[in-house]
Amino acid sequence: MIALVPKWAHHYDEFWTAIRRRNLWFIRLRYFFALLILIFLIAGETLLAFNLEHSQKVAIFSTFLMILSYNIILQIVRPKVSCIPGKFNCLHLSLVQIILDLIALFVIIGYTGTMESPIYPFFIFQMIVGSLILPGYVIYTICGLVTLTYSTLVVLQFNGLIPSHNIPGLFIHPHVVSSGYVVLFITVFASMMIISVLIANRIARSLYKREQELRENMEKLKEAEFAKQKYIMGVVHEIKTPIAAVQSIVDLILQKYLGPISEGVEEKLLRARKRSEESIELINNILRISKLRLLNVTSQEPINILEILINMIDKYTERARSKGINLSILEKKGYQGDIIGDRVLIELALSNLICNAIKYNNIDGVVVVNVERDGERVYIEISDDGIGIPQHEQSRIFEQFFRGTGTKNCEYEGSGMGLSLVYEITQRLGIEIKVESPGRISRPDRPGTTFLVYFELPNSNSHPETQFLRDSVTETVS
Repeated sequence: MIALVPKWAHHYDEFWTAIRRRNLWFIRLRYFFALLILIFLIAGETLLAFNLEHSQKVAIFSTFLMILSYNIILQIVRPKVSCIPGKFNCLHLSLVQIILDLIALFVIIGYTGTMESPIYPFFIFQMIVGSLILPGYVIYTICGLVTLTYSTLVVLQFNGLIPSHNIPGLFIHPHVVSSGYVVLFITVFASMMIISVLIANRIARSLYKREQELRENMEKLKEAEFAKQKYIMGVVHEIKTPIAAVQSIVDLILQKYLGPISEGVEEKLLRARKRSEESIELINNILRISKLRLLNVTSQEPINILEILINMIDKYTERARSKGINLSILEKKGYQGDIIGDRVLIELALSNLICNAIKYNNIDGVVVVNVERDGERVYIEISDDGIGIPQHEQSRIFEQFFRGTGTKNCEYEGSGMGLSLVYEITQRLGIEIKVESPGRISRPDRPGTTFLVYFELPNSNSHPETQFLRDSVTETVS
């Protein structure tokens, strides 16, 4: 087995993807080339008066059938060819295609005049194509063999040792050349072949080298990111400890275990307590993002979305009550079927969206969570009638640390990391998320926001043991 794969590309998926894509491109292009041969044969006889000999017609038409046949076989075989170094792989398939094309090209050029054939420049095209794919030593060997073979055919035809199959209607007067012209023709042809291969192969080798360097740099960046996330997790976790200690001391004072306190002091302490909660939530978000990037692992399991949402409503009911917000979930009748995904990450994303809907809302506000099926997808709709998001800011809400202008006057001082975490999770899991503002339950003075999260449903027979527990409209309010 000829070793065609460079060592650096053995485990480089992008390299193999590019080779497979080029093989498919060559197959599609070959159909076009076969069609041109047929057009050349038909148009040459009917329109251009080439007056081809019977042997020329048979040879050209047979070549057309040969190209069409092996191209169909290549198209069938291509998806089954592996990308495993050391075995017959898609790079070997590229070599086979080039060799078959060169054989077909020799036949056509031999029966259309050899040196006088208008098709011989396709040799240069084939060499350029091969230079972009095959290693240097392989393409230089092919180039040498093609140049030597074609030059030999030209010399033999010139000396009358093999028959000349010129196209009768191509030249007005008999085309007689001298030996000096033949030498010059072979010299120019060989020079063009070698120069074309040299330039194309150097360009390809340079691109592959840059690709290799880029891959190595990407690996270094991943290692650096890994080390950075570990460092961030360590430092942030250490910061969390003293803040939690301060929060505990403030709680002791607020609960008046250390004695009575005045209303003014209590108000200040409550504000300090709130700011400490915000700090801890910010730290927790940083830890979650760092862990998400650090581990880079997701699981695939059946998930009962409806059950998760109901549990979340129960969890955040007290928080919503404390702000005078009506938090509810609507379940559509007849809905059943689970999704497949990472339960922890999906819970984290939905939790952040529900928390935001509560955070950026006002007294007597409403937050509604709705789950519906839309064809082969399930979507969760989280709507509120809060402060809303201006149209010009909606494209930036998933950026880290971005806070909209409306949130600056909000009672809750957010970090601008919650939605970036949600977006990173959805991108990681291949989940579609959309935002609308004004939302679907907006009021004249409360534009509100609606987040739509779309999940693909698995095959209905994939997990028959997992069914949603409820099939009627339920409302959990508090």
